[in-house]
Amino acid sequence: MKKVTALVAAFAAALAVAAAVPAQTGDAVADGNAHPNVGALLMKRADGSLRIICSGTLVSSRVFLTAGHCTSYMEANGQFDAYVTFEEKFGLDAEHNIFSTPYHGKVVTNPQYHEPYLHDTALILLDKPVKGIAPAKIASRHYLDALRDNGTIDDFGYLNVGYGSAEQLVVPTVGPTFPFDGTRKWTISQYTTLDPAMIHLNQNLFQGNSGTGYGDSGGPTFVDTGSGPRVVSVVSTGDVPCWATSVNTRVDTDDAQDFLAPYLALK
Repeated sequence: MKKVTALVAAFAAALAVAAAVPAQTGDAVADGNAHPNVGALLMKRADGSLRIICSGTLVSSRVFLTAGHCTSYMEANGQFDAYVTFEEKFGLDAEHNIFSTPYHGKVVTNPQYHEPYLHDTALILLDKPVKGIAPAKIASRHYLDALRDNGTIDDFGYLNVGYGSAEQLVVPTVGPTFPFDGTRKWTISQYTTLDPAMIHLNQNLFQGNSGTGYGDSGGPTFVDTGSGPRVVSVVSTGDVPCWATSVNTRVDTDDAQDFLAPYLALK
């Protein structure tokens, strides 16, 4: 993840369909407890331990919002049970197994999802309500369209939060690598373009921005226009080295809102 020092933010980036996970880029800052409702989506290894595959957001006491390409990957590997942690750092060792994380749920992929990133939303429906963590608020319908139409969409920093890796580094004798430590971090990107399904964000470090990477897929991008932060999108994809652009699926569209509505109504 890379950081913009002018603002405080948190980021999430794209998980490639083949199980690689786009990461947080640049000089990212450890999130600490700034965004406790952003968590990591965990998948079981053969030995029963858990590994981070994506990021996501608690948006109601029982609903963990993430990306369709994350849950679709799990389903393709026969995993319909999911685990979620809100720990600030989820280690890479085998001690982090199913007993270290109290949050278990079922995978629910948007029925309209198609590879690679069409209708790229999903959720984990948790067995029990999460206590002690206030859910994040999702942007209302056509929230980003309204910002574009009133000419203010470019006035805000787009705050990303997630557990993903850093942008690509080329290590002599090793080649391209994406440093990863399982820590929740934040970054800030700037608006580039909006289309009916996606928002495109600039995360070019040399232009004063920051952004997402592998492992941040499904994680939130927040915008605060003065009435508190709202989740406007989930991380879907970006450029391969995580240097320039993130492309995130909007959650203010009719499709996303209709998919989420019946689950958000559950207690």
